Amino acid sequence: YLLAPSATTLPRNFLGIEMRIQPSRQLAAINKALPKVRSIGVLYNPAQSGQWVQEALLSPVASVQTMLFKKFDSQTRVPETLQELAGKIDAYWLLPDPQLTTPQVLGSLLEFSMKYRVPIISFSEKYMPQGAAVAVTFDTADMGAQAAELGARIARDGLDETHATIPPRKVRVVINPPVLERLGIPYGPKGIDASYSQEIEQ
Repeated sequence: YLLAPSATTLPRNFLGIEMRIQPSRQLAAINKALPKVRSIGVLYNPAQSGQWVQEALLSPVASVQTMLFKKFDSQTRVPETLQELAGKIDAYWLLPDPQLTTPQVLGSLLEFSMKYRVPIISFSEKYMPQGAAVAVTFDTADMGAQAAELGARIARDGLDETHATIPPRKVRVVINPPVLERLGIPYGPKGIDASYSQEIEQ
């Protein structure tokens, strides 16, 4: 057993915890943390995140009424593409795609965020120093406990016939209060696990 990234094909005897949070659970977490968000914009690379986008579209959340997806590739001009979302979205959802997290792209996103008061929702706390307003990420401490429980179960009962990865059972939501306040974005304290600080960054 181990913590492992998602993969399309795995050995038959593989069992572990996915490094992936389902879009439906992320949307539910966003809904609690930012209850006033009604529309979300996303740049995505079909080759990297096409399946994720399909899952997100099939994951309705009461408060999120609109999701606007814009295709991105290495030739896309990010500022112009983001401009197409201006005035249409309440938040921007940053996906874990290397092409979408380069310094150039992040710079354009931050400029867009500040200009139009659109919070950036990240998949990791590491982007908070750069201006992400919220991170919906893994609870690594609980994932460790989950892996230990999985290992103990295998040691006790052996492997069953349905070997597969399982999703992390907890989602961790971290907010960046100075950014949210600068943008004038209200947030719901009941849906938040931690506030960003230098200690988190370290």
